[in-house]
Amino acid sequence: MNPWSTYLLGWMTFLLYSYETSGDNTDTCVFPFIFKRSVYFSCTRSSIFAPWCATRAVYEGKWKSCLVEDYPRCIFPFIYRGMVFSSCTTEGSFLGNLWCSVTSNFDEDQQWKYCEINEYGGNSLSKPCIFPSIYRNNVISECIENESNKLWCPTTENMDKDGKWSLCADIRITALVPGYPCHFPFSYKNKNYFNCTTKGSKDNLSWCATSYNYDQDHTWVYC
Repeated sequence: MNPWSTYLLGWMTFLLYSYETSGDNTDTCVFPFIFKRSVYFSCTRSSIFAPWCATRAVYEGKWKSCLVEDYPRCIFPFIYRGMVFSSCTTEGSFLGNLWCSVTSNFDEDQQWKYCEINEYGGNSLSKPCIFPSIYRNNVISECIENESNKLWCPTTENMDKDGKWSLCADIRITALVPGYPCHFPFSYKNKNYFNCTTKGSKDNLSWCATSYNYDQDHTWVYC
């Protein structure tokens, strides 16, 4: 059997296995997830050409193909080649495409994604953000974090009335949280945090972990 035939056989075997073990594509990505002893903070092409993610914290055969809205948000600021970046960059991109890290330290984690330059997802056909807008009887002028840690925005002048929204373009987002030595996201009591928090603080002061797993490492600083 020649190498090309071996490759095709392996690919067909993988597709068949994937069909049998994949989760419902309506499941959501879980980040980070563990696959073959590696930790992934974003969709990956490991073992397959198309980007995918696990739908459980530890991959056990449940996964889904990644759509643009499945990718995690950019983390700003982030460290790349020892420099701090507070927005999407083309630095180091062979084709000059904008990209960002999905953790606060690319040099350590090597996890990234291409930046979306337009709004996407949501229920308004990816229309652009409209600011200011009315949301919960308040005037808002910036993207809002939802329960999935994604940043979204209204696409009409009155979100309360129209209910239309999109996920914010990555180039709209800049550094809104402290940088090094905070590590974003970090896990505290099995929950991911993408910003400083007062959870667990006796004095109600904002803090962050300096590694991904606070429950394991117990290293932190005040913000």
